[in-house]
Amino acid sequence: MFYPGLNVIHGRNAQGKTNLLEAIYLVCGLRPFSGAKNIELIRFGRESSLLKGEILSKNGLNEVHITVKKEGRHTRLNSKTVRSISQHFGRFKVVLFLPSDIEIVKGGLQVRRNYLDSVISAIHSVHIKQIRDYQRAVSQRNYVLASREKVSQLSMELWDRQIAEIGANIVIRRIEMIKSFNHKLVEVYGEHGESDASARVSYGFSYECKTDIAESISEALSKNFPLDRKKGHTTVGPHRDRVGFMLNGKDASRFASQGQSKNLILALKASEIRLFKEHTGTNPILLLDDITSELDIKRRSFLFKTLSEFTGQVFVTSTDKNEIPRLGEFHSFLIDSGRIRVGA
Repeated sequence: MFYPGLNVIHGRNAQGKTNLLEAIYLVCGLRPFSGAKNIELIRFGRESSLLKGEILSKNGLNEVHITVKKEGRHTRLNSKTVRSISQHFGRFKVVLFLPSDIEIVKGGLQVRRNYLDSVISAIHSVHIKQIRDYQRAVSQRNYVLASREKVSQLSMELWDRQIAEIGANIVIRRIEMIKSFNHKLVEVYGEHGESDASARVSYGFSYECKTDIAESISEALSKNFPLDRKKGHTTVGPHRDRVGFMLNGKDASRFASQGQSKNLILALKASEIRLFKEHTGTNPILLLDDITSELDIKRRSFLFKTLSEFTGQVFVTSTDKNEIPRLGEFHSFLIDSGRIRVGA
């Protein structure tokens, strides 16, 4: 139904444009981009919803069937039940441009860690599994720490070892990805005449990090045990490390203007596209939800220059299709009350 190039989804507000992008993302990523609960993906008054999609990749045609019920989702990929979403995360890569993306810069540390980890996971599928294994180990350790029973440091040994070993792998990938991001950011800003902005991603440890990262995490867990026992949770580790964005040497979350923050988000997304293509040899699918309404003329030019150089599939939503420059092949779809009209 959709075309390989630019697909413009237009229509009045509250007609279903974002829902369509959510459906595309769900088919590709096997999970909703908005973090919606299952019940929110089901039409009011119905018990379930069914989503079907076909994705043509270098491996051929892939069929995805997702049944959503209040109690859970059942996903089939090429007629086989998907039992672990994490194993397929990044199989069909999607890069999102959302108005809320400014929170990546201005939001809390968890938002920035999640963003970095999601980019890594799309390229290295093992990363999302190790993130979950790590979170499980930290949760178990926290449960013991918060219990009223007397807890010894020896009883933490199992969880400390897992946190140190898995955590070291997570940190190594984060640092490598940050190096790649910083290289791409220099390229992107330079191409758009903003090379003096000196944008970069930074990483700060929540512990004293030596050459052996696993050993450093292990030593920190041991050293901080009395404090952890007092607080009832684990105070050091990759889940407490700091991912930051710097502009001209200053923390963008504190000092960047709205305009600078939007520029940085666009540069990050452009870098993300290039990194994925570089690592996998294929283009991701781009989804842009009403992003033009958030940008001034200069930043629209930044965005559309990036899109004009992109040779993959793009979906853009807008209330006015004439706001979108005709970048090569152009196909429009009108959404009205949840129904799609091709070519309107």
